[in-house]
Parts: sequence; structure tokens; C-alpha cells
Amino acid sequence: MNKNYIKNCYENIETNPKYKTFGISLPLTLIYKSMFNKHENIMKVNYGITHSEIDVLVSLYFNGYIQSPTELYESTIFSSGGMTKVLKKLEENKYISRIADKKDKRSMLVQLEEKGAKLAVELLDVFATENNKVYGILSEEEKRILKTLLKKLLTAVE
Repeated sequence: MNKNYIKNCYENIETNPKYKTFGISLPLTLIYKSMFNKHENIMKVNYGITHSEIDVLVSLYFNGYIQSPTELYESTIFSSGGMTKVLKKLEENKYISRIADKKDKRSMLVQLEEKGAKLAVELLDVFATENNKVYGILSEEEKRILKTLLKKLLTAVE
């Protein structure tokens, strides 16, 4: 990340009161972009998996191992058509399976398999280590305050 670019952006942002919120959104965007790219590289090089695929595995992992495709679609950030493609690849790799919905025999549910759960946990651990490299410069109190503020901001986003 080019530190001069960031410095210049902040200086220019501060000259116009209308743009002061960019002083908040710029670092959030840059941090996200940096961490996303780092995680994406780790996943592709070491595991042959994409963010979309791990999003599905993690969603299943944290939501009782079984969800409908609609629930997965609503808890991730890609289209329903994209979801079909991701689910097909995960099923081919035996990370998930499709099971009949006992409540609606016409529908299929997505179930996280042991292989998928192991991968989700392994990558969550890798991501935690990488995240700690970034957030490690903050004190515990600063982390607590930041979490509180970010949760508050999330309520304004839909």
C-alpha cells in the first residue's frame, strides 16, 4: 500500500468538509482490500478454493451444518446463479452434500460434510492469524471500541 498516496488522500479530503467521511471509508476499504487479497491468495495457492466457496462452508459451519440454498444465498454476497455454481463445485469436491428437506420433499438442503468442516476450521485459523497481524497493533481497549463502532455502523448498512 502506497503510504504517500494515503497521505495525499487524507490531506485532500480534509480540505473539503463535504468529503470528511471519506477519511473513515478510505481506510476501511483499503484494509478490506488488503486482507481480502491476502486471504484470496492463501486460499487459491494452498487450498485451491475461492472466497465464495469458503463463505458457503463457513456459513454452514456456523449455522448448524445444514441450510437451504436460499439461506446460503441470503448469508453470502453473490447471486443465486453464482450460488448454484459454487454449490456444484463444493459438492464435486465432497465438501458438501445435498439432502432431502424433510419438511418439503421437493426441496434439497445443503449439508456440510466432515471434509468441508475441517477445511472451514483450518482456514478460519489461518485467517485469524493473518487478521491478528493487522489488528495486533491495537490495544484490547481499542479493539473493543472499534468493534462497538463497527457494529453500530453495520446497523446503517442494508
